[in-house]
Amino acid sequence: MRGRKPTPISILKTRGTLRKGRHGKRMHEPQAPGGLSGPPEWLTPSQQEIWRHAIADAPAGVLKEIDQGVLTIWVTAVDQHRTAILQQAKLDADAKLPLLIKSRDGTAAASPYIRVATRAADLMLRAGAELGFTPASRPRLAGAGAMPTASDPNSPWARLRILQGGRADDEPPASA
Repeated sequence: MRGRKPTPISILKTRGTLRKGRHGKRMHEPQAPGGLSGPPEWLTPSQQEIWRHAIADAPAGVLKEIDQGVLTIWVTAVDQHRTAILQQAKLDADAKLPLLIKSRDGTAAASPYIRVATRAADLMLRAGAELGFTPASRPRLAGAGAMPTASDPNSPWARLRILQGGRADDEPPASA
């Protein structure tokens, strides 16, 4: 599908921004059951540790059992990226020209670890965006508790009142 990804109905309800006239066609979106827990046993120990870290620090209530495949892709990409960066650091420790290796004929060539790290980073970003692991993807997942209210002194409305000569604890503007 082209264009922006639609915000899930459950998130619109949580935010209080659901409009039946606009979102009515999507009111019966499928809901994934069950949450994710422990890592699959076939992952390596370092990948299992990355999995546990991801589950502990993921946005609450977002990851479901069906997301196991995408999370596995992200976990293995993180592990590959880490391994490639560590191996490249070992090569660069004694190298006169970092990030390069000598080819069979003696010419300088780009290190294969850089390609592995770059591909893994790209995969991490794409899978992470789908899971809500990037700063740009988290606002799509924000619930009502995460959004500032008009009475919050750090809200945009309170700052606007201060800029206009008022106080942060003044009454918020009436909604139209």
